[in-house]
Amino acid sequence: MTSSDSTTSAPPPPAGPEPFDLRDTWRWSGEPAAWSLTGGSLEITAPGHSDLYSLPGSHEVANLPLLQRAVHGDFTAWTRVTVRRGSSFADAGGLALHGAEHWLKVCVERGRDGGWSIVTVVSAPHSDEAAGPALVTPAADLLITRQGRRCAVRVRADATEPWRVVRTFHGPPETRLRLGLFAQAPFSESASATFEPVRLAATALADRR
Repeated sequence: MTSSDSTTSAPPPPAGPEPFDLRDTWRWSGEPAAWSLTGGSLEITAPGHSDLYSLPGSHEVANLPLLQRAVHGDFTAWTRVTVRRGSSFADAGGLALHGAEHWLKVCVERGRDGGWSIVTVVSAPHSDEAAGPALVTPAADLLITRQGRRCAVRVRADATEPWRVVRTFHGPPETRLRLGLFAQAPFSESASATFEPVRLAATALADRR
C-alpha cells in the first residue's frame, strides 16, 4: 500500500450520472440517522459515534451507515461530496469500497484544527490511514479506479482543477465488490454529507498514477 500526491490532467472515462435507485441498485448496510433525496442529490446523516476503523488496541468500530451497490471487475467511479454538518474532529463523508475482508474509504474529513482535508483508510484487515491534501471548503470530487487488484484514488477540489492521485493500493481479491457512500461522526453526535449522482464506467483509468 502506498500513498501518492501527483497531479494528472487525464479525465475519467465518459459516464452519465446514475440515479439513486434505492429499490433495486443501491441498498443500505447500516442504518443512517436520516437520509433524503433532493433534485437527484443524496444527503446522509450519520448517527453519533459511527465509524469504520480497525486498529486493535486503539480504535475498533464498524457501524458506518453505508449506501452500497455492486461493482464488477474493472471500473472507475466518482462523485462530488460535501460535508454539510460536521463540527467535530473526524466528521466526514466519502466513498468506500468493500470486499469480504479488505476495504477502503476516502473522505472529506474535518481535522483536529478545524480545517478540512482528504483522508484515506485502507484496511486489509487492519486500518492504515493517510492524510491527503488540505481543502479550503468541506467539499471535493472523489474518484476510485480499479484494474484487477490495482486500485487508485484521485481527488480534486472542483471541476476547474486537475485530478490529483492521493493513494494507490492492492485491493480486494474478489471480482464483485461493493461501492458505498457514507457519512461518519466518530466522536460527535451527528454529521451529514451530500452526494451528487455517482458516475460509473466499466473500465479502469489508463493512467492510475
